[in-house]
Amino acid sequence: MQTVRRFLVLTPVALVVTTVAYLIYSTAIGGTGSFGSEVGNALRVALMGVVVVLAAVLVAVGLLRLLRVSNAWAALGLAFGLVVVALGIGSASIGGDEWGMLGLVVVAGAQIPSWLTFAAGLLVGDLRNRTARNAVGPAA
Repeated sequence: MQTVRRFLVLTPVALVVTTVAYLIYSTAIGGTGSFGSEVGNALRVALMGVVVVLAAVLVAVGLLRLLRVSNAWAALGLAFGLVVVALGIGSASIGGDEWGMLGLVVVAGAQIPSWLTFAAGLLVGDLRNRTARNAVGPAA
């Protein structure tokens, strides 16, 4: 349960980071439309990317729980592997459809800030826990 809680706490942060990253990207390539429509598009794309990542992480946590493993890093790695396999299968099934492939690239690109946010959040949490243990001192 602790592993799932760690990822659920990081989800809103990942959504904000992914939205800001997509807004910067869409502004850099010359976004069309008003700022409100750009924010709406950024929120939709970011929500899509974060939901895919969170769903993969929750599936990975469930699979690892069957093996009695409760490591957040293992869950993140397995989730990344599951998403890579799913994107590979999606790419193979799309074939020559250019619009379908463009959609797949957008889904994959929207996930990058989410993956990085989850990894950075786990790293910060681990460093904080290690610092707290060291501050207490060694057990007598």
